Amino acid sequence: MSFASHLSARFPTAYGRWAALPIRDRRVLGTALALVLILGAWSLAWRPLVRDIATMRAAVPREAGALAEGRQLAEEIAGLARAPTVPRSDEPRVALERILASSGLRPAVTQLDWQEGRARVVFAAVAFDRLVGVLETLQRDGRLRVVEAVVTARVEPGSVRAEITLGP
Repeated sequence: MSFASHLSARFPTAYGRWAALPIRDRRVLGTALALVLILGAWSLAWRPLVRDIATMRAAVPREAGALAEGRQLAEEIAGLARAPTVPRSDEPRVALERILASSGLRPAVTQLDWQEGRARVVFAAVAFDRLVGVLETLQRDGRLRVVEAVVTARVEPGSVRAEITLGP
């Protein structure tokens, strides 16, 4: 007996073993193998898919809110791009007069002098919150900034006397 025939007789091939089994045992082993494959597919694929679907469904309202907020911000940005810009004058005098008139504080100005490119504005009595708003508008739109300011409280609540020097 040769070595090859000895090995084949001693260790039959997998198919040979399968073919040697009775039909009933082959059906039982096939069914068990199919069940193991189904359980493996269920635990490795189906359960994670179902879990991820549930997580995604829970996240839908939050993501929809974020999307709506993003769309609203995009519309606001587009609206700002379409909004007419305030015409800016290169002349600080014109910008100061225009902003004081549009804010309604021009009548409250008791003195307005220009020296060396700076404006000295005196308010005998003005509401403090309106003064702050005008100063912000002057800085943003008129490119005039406060260089020096003396603000004194008056007897009336919220009212001040202000001496302000504005410059570019």
